[in-house]
Order: sequence, then C-alpha cells, then structure tokens
Amino acid sequence: MPLSNEDLRRRLAKQQWTAHNIRLSSEVVTMPGQPDFMESDLRLKAIVRILSLLYHGRLADLHVADLGCLEGGFALALAQNEANALGIEARARELEKATLLKEHFELPNLRFIQGDVKDFTSERFGRFDVVLALGILYHLDKPALWLNQIASATKAVLIVDTHYAPSDDASLAVIDPRLARLSQLEQIEVGGWTSEGRWFTEYADNEDREKQVWASYSNRKSFWLTKESLLLALMRSGFDLVLEQHDYSASFFNYFTTAYPRGMFIAIKSSGFLPHQ
Repeated sequence: MPLSNEDLRRRLAKQQWTAHNIRLSSEVVTMPGQPDFMESDLRLKAIVRILSLLYHGRLADLHVADLGCLEGGFALALAQNEANALGIEARARELEKATLLKEHFELPNLRFIQGDVKDFTSERFGRFDVVLALGILYHLDKPALWLNQIASATKAVLIVDTHYAPSDDASLAVIDPRLARLSQLEQIEVGGWTSEGRWFTEYADNEDREKQVWASYSNRKSFWLTKESLLLALMRSGFDLVLEQHDYSASFFNYFTTAYPRGMFIAIKSSGFLPHQ
C-alpha cells in the first residue's frame, strides 16, 4: 500500500530534495514549487526517446543500471516504463530519498542499493542492457579506465551525460565561473592509451564528502576528458557506434559548447541487438 500523505510529509520533512521533484500523490511532491520531473525534465525525455527508438517502444524486458542515481528519479521513470531498473548511490542521504520512492510506488522492478560507482563491475552486478552514467563521469579521477570497466557490464547501450574539458586554453576565458577551477591541459596514460583533459578540484580536504551532494565521492579531484578523448575512450571500450544526442539541448547549443561544455553521448554495441543476444 502506498504511503499516506501524512507519512509522506513526515518523512519529507527530514529530507532535503535538490534534484527530482516527484509527485507522490495529488497533494504531496518532493520539491514544492519546482517543475514536475516526470513531465518536464528534458534529459529524461531524451533518454526515453532514444531507448524507445532502439527497442521499438518496448522497454519491459530491459535491465537498466542507473549509476550515481542520486534521488532516484531516472530509475523510477524507467521502472514506470516497465524496465527492470537498479539505482546505485553512494551517499546514504540520497539513498534514503530513493528508498522513499521505492516504498511508496511499490514497483517490484525497481531496486536501489548503496555503493560507489567505482565498484560497478560485471562480476559484482552482472550485465545490463542499458547503463546510465548521468552527471557522474566528470566526478571521477580515472574516467577512461572507468568507461572501460562499465563497458564490460553493458550489453548494448551506455548513455553518458557529462561535462568535458575545453581542448584549448582560449575557451577558458568564456567558461562558466563554476568551472573556473579547471587546470591546464594534461595528458595521462591509461591502459596503454593516452587521454587528454583537465583536473578539477571538487572540494577541500577538510570538507565532509557525505554533504557534497553535487561532487565526487571517493576522490577530491576529478579528471575531465576532452571531447575527443571521451569519444575515443568510448570506442576503445568496445562501443562500435557513438552518437551525441542533441534533441534535449538544441535550444542551449551555444551555452553547452562554450560556457558550459556538456553533452549526452549514446554508445552502442551492435552485438547487443543481434538475435542471439
């Protein structure tokens, strides 16, 4: 039985939602006054569109992993579209919010567990038709290596929504002040390949990582790949088709390519769509 409005309000009073305004009942939402996540989130709509295209409108049999799921909105949405969704979140405060969604909506095809995305491997979790890495790659210190790691757990589709580093110093002059902590361009070698990018300091050594909701978890500095290195890393990880999806961001194209470099990349393994799969 879904939670009552009284129970919902009591539990929400102890939480602070910052990302996903979910309508829990006709009277209760998680972020009053904010746009409805399910109805208005452009990234969510883009993800549903591309998966519906690739899977001919049928998501019911898909196994989806949402890495760094935060409050659980994307995993919930895909579960409501009948996919089998697993959300993985490191911070206990965020997992508590996602658990509220699980308990209230009572979907047997929706699960949340606590864990660091760096520990996501096929050996531990199995393989998934679709893996979501939304707003997580640029929080890692070894992103190219991690892409290779999660590729082994991805049967067919990896969706990466991420910032990327400007490849020239001139671009730093017009970048959003929130990203101004990016370092000079550096090259690092991972697995015999050289990747290019910039270091970004997430938070100071004396700050509590549990409270840094919009930051990395187990590393205080992250390495942002350039767009070229990101694309090459995806291809080297075994994806033979790599696309950039613009239908959710076209209205903000200049902003996302100059001041706030970010994109949604769809990496596909053709073998995942063969009949024997």
